[in-house]
Amino acid sequence: MERRMLLAVVLSIFSVIAYSALTGRGCAPRPPEQDTVPAEGDPAEDGAADGAKGADDKGSKAGGSKAKGGVGPAPGVPAPDDPAPEDPGTDAAPHPQAAVAPSRTTLTSEELEVVVTSQGGALESVRLKRATEEDHESAFDLVLPIDPTLLMGSTDDTAVTPPASPGGAGRTELPAGPLRSPDLPWTRDEAAEQATAENDAIYTFETPEGLVHTKRWILSRGAERYDLSLALSVHAKAGATSTATSVDLALITSAGQVREYIRSAFANPSIAVWRDTADADLHEETEQAHGIGLQELPSEGVNRRRLAVFGVRSAYFLTVLYRVPGPNEPEVLHYWATGEDASQRGRYEENLARFYKDERGIDITTQVRVNDRIRQGVPDLLNCWVVARLPVQRGTPASAQVFHFFLGPNERSVLSSDTYKPLGSLVTYPNAPDFVADILMWIYDFWLGLLGSAGLAVILMTLVVRGGLMPLSVRNQLSMRNYGRKVAKLKPKVAELQKKFANNPKKLRDEQMKLYREHGVGFPSGCLMMLIQIPIFFSLFSALRVEYTLRGTPFMWIQDLAGPDRLIDFGSRVIDLGFFWVEGINLLPILMVGLSILHTRNMPKPADEQQAQQMKMMKWLPIIFAFILYNYTAALAIYMVLSSAVAIVESKIVRSKDEAATAPAVTP
Repeated sequence: MERRMLLAVVLSIFSVIAYSALTGRGCAPRPPEQDTVPAEGDPAEDGAADGAKGADDKGSKAGGSKAKGGVGPAPGVPAPDDPAPEDPGTDAAPHPQAAVAPSRTTLTSEELEVVVTSQGGALESVRLKRATEEDHESAFDLVLPIDPTLLMGSTDDTAVTPPASPGGAGRTELPAGPLRSPDLPWTRDEAAEQATAENDAIYTFETPEGLVHTKRWILSRGAERYDLSLALSVHAKAGATSTATSVDLALITSAGQVREYIRSAFANPSIAVWRDTADADLHEETEQAHGIGLQELPSEGVNRRRLAVFGVRSAYFLTVLYRVPGPNEPEVLHYWATGEDASQRGRYEENLARFYKDERGIDITTQVRVNDRIRQGVPDLLNCWVVARLPVQRGTPASAQVFHFFLGPNERSVLSSDTYKPLGSLVTYPNAPDFVADILMWIYDFWLGLLGSAGLAVILMTLVVRGGLMPLSVRNQLSMRNYGRKVAKLKPKVAELQKKFANNPKKLRDEQMKLYREHGVGFPSGCLMMLIQIPIFFSLFSALRVEYTLRGTPFMWIQDLAGPDRLIDFGSRVIDLGFFWVEGINLLPILMVGLSILHTRNMPKPADEQQAQQMKMMKWLPIIFAFILYNYTAALAIYMVLSSAVAIVESKIVRSKDEAATAPAVTP
């Protein structure tokens, strides 16, 4: 029975890990593309993009800065000789170069650098100042300009019904209308900016019918503030031919979040997340290639103001729209998310290679892991849309509907703060009981706050957990040994029963249980320890792969606790089987195997044959785990290594107590 239970536990562990991989939460295989994304584009494009850098504005406001955009094309804008497409979601070529080159406005805060472009008055790029790219030197680009007509914050008139199936095999993007057209840039209103106290950028666009669309981007100031607001309004000028009382605008609420470089096996993909209302369950879409289909909110106006959270989450970062209750909440009619379009993959990769070269000074032909980030991230793209109904105001607009965005790390301490209370539900741990993971991470947080070292926090968390379980573990192991001795002693009588009731299995079981009861042989409690350690392992397996404080954090020889320890780093993959690869020599998994083998050899051979078979099976588990988790986070590997070391100490204690208990009494 114990052997069957052990086998079931082992199969369960591997099944969950395999499920993780197959559902997109597992090991992400390397895309079968060229080894390096082209770093050179069309000469005309490169020369034009070189002149696109903005200059600092002398009228900067306190707590942040505004910079007037220089004259020049935005990065990623195709060359003039490219034909216009019929639809951005088809195989058609991109839009032609704008007649008037887009300008830029740069907003900065303690945490973010946001670039707003006149191309649709949208976000061209967003950088996190305190996070780094895979070169460990450059600030991390969270939002990137993958396509000039698919920028975060772009809007368009939806007089045409939204796509019938934006998620799924027939997914499409809305065709770029005049509000997103490269040929019709928005106008920056610098006078209005100077009249405000906020760290903002204001752009307007006038339609032929006399409707003026206004976008006001407001970047929050302060440490650990990652919120950006978009105040959106429409008003009719005097003499406007439009008689509309409201317009329905499609707003791109998340785009250009190219997932970070895959640091370890079983890395989380980018997924769409949403909550229809503040008290609804959190939804996740793991089929990242398909996005989510068209969702329609109830017709009641009050419910249309209750879209609580909608956007994209990767392992370590978020770009989401979230609801802040108030009088200026937007009225949302529909929302959907489209997945990556394989036909556009090459163009997106070229745009990003050019952006990194021209705007960041990073040549991805030499920065292999930045190149890998592009290649791994582009097939994982999601574009999230909402359709909002805005009233058309006559004369000067009196108020605007305000959309709130979070653009920052998927960090527990940030998302659980009062400032971002609507986003607290995004802190989840797939494939693990959340309450167990919460307890473990609370212990980790305690040591991290006390010592300031993530590596030491993992070590002390392991010692606290394994040390706290040691008395129970020792007791259970002694129980197993005692059980084995009793079973071995009754083996001849059990053999007689097996011979006597060979043709009556039910009677055999009853008599065997009766025999065990008469001699005080009960169910061994040793399996209890295994049942306790399984949820702990899976909780750490789920929590440590998304723990933001581990990302890019060095410890001892380990350069990044969120990835393999890489005692020797080869710089690129010398073996790549998709689910398993070798990019360096990882010491911790090898050390775990060595300690586990030592632990097994130090254990005495059980008297019971079933327990002996279990030990034979157990000796292979460390090798299998080391193979599966070879490229997993170094933080989990530290836990496994220390657990093996604690197990050796436990075995010595158990042996000492067992020998003392079974030693013959010495008569005086």
